[in-house]
Amino acid sequence: MNNFYKDSHVLFKDVSRKIADKKIVSDMDAVQNTLFFALGIEKLLKGMLYDINPILILENSDFKNAFAVYYQDRLIDESKNTKDIQQDPNGDVIAFHSSVLRATLISKTAFDFKNTLMKLKNARDIIVHHSFEKLDIAEMKLLLNRDFYPIIKSFSDELNWGELHCFNNLHSKLALISSDLQDDISKQIKLKLEAKLAAWNVSKGVTGTIERSKRFTIEMLQNIFAYPTQCPCCGNKAVVFTKPVMDYNPFLKQEIQVGLDVINLVCWFCKLEIEKYTELDHLKIKPDIEGKNETILDYSVEENYAQQNVSAMVP
Repeated sequence: MNNFYKDSHVLFKDVSRKIADKKIVSDMDAVQNTLFFALGIEKLLKGMLYDINPILILENSDFKNAFAVYYQDRLIDESKNTKDIQQDPNGDVIAFHSSVLRATLISKTAFDFKNTLMKLKNARDIIVHHSFEKLDIAEMKLLLNRDFYPIIKSFSDELNWGELHCFNNLHSKLALISSDLQDDISKQIKLKLEAKLAAWNVSKGVTGTIERSKRFTIEMLQNIFAYPTQCPCCGNKAVVFTKPVMDYNPFLKQEIQVGLDVINLVCWFCKLEIEKYTELDHLKIKPDIEGKNETILDYSVEENYAQQNVSAMVP
């Protein structure tokens, strides 16, 4: 077990004790334990990447730098001053958001809880870099009491850790606390989709509804960080609003976009709106980046065709 995992267990055990003893009461209780939760997750994700290849967690994964960071002791005397090895290696590792994005490629848990992990990352960033006044304390307490156990349990199962590594033998208490706060997301979403679909089946027969929905969808897609996705309710194209995830590139010496954080989904056809990170995770909402221009073109052509038909019918 690598040291990233060991560090994460220390943090998770501390948070487990606070949750199980119901000691997350004050704002500062929420701040401290959210920070520990976030740090533990960041170390866990880095541990998963490190297990595959230590180079995957370096900001600068160039051979000259990576070899000098991890394998300095393997160098023969004649090669220690060669230009092929960086003489002043940079051992800085990737940030939280990059850890999440990379881990989703290798971990089903990270993939399934991506939006929840990014919500945790955003809270951590505010704690570290901004005023506490910007924090949503109620949401943080919910993250701890409701979401901590199922997320860590899922990672623990995936990595074959067992309960003792993360939960201080408190998994039963943690499971009960989490279950009491679960709002049965599956049932909630099922009912929401059924209601929206029923309304859509009525409204789609009204003249101009489909054309108007396509027009509004095209308008929303003009936003640079808006992308289409198939609506989980009516099957038409909904719009996913995102914000860019930025990371510093040591080669370009500037920040570059490394991913997208899903904010919410809006469908102009059935009027479905989803902004809760737990619902976005449950429905596995992903932006179709490659299909954006094609969707705009298809909907534009279809709308123009419909308008021409209407014009042809007018005497």
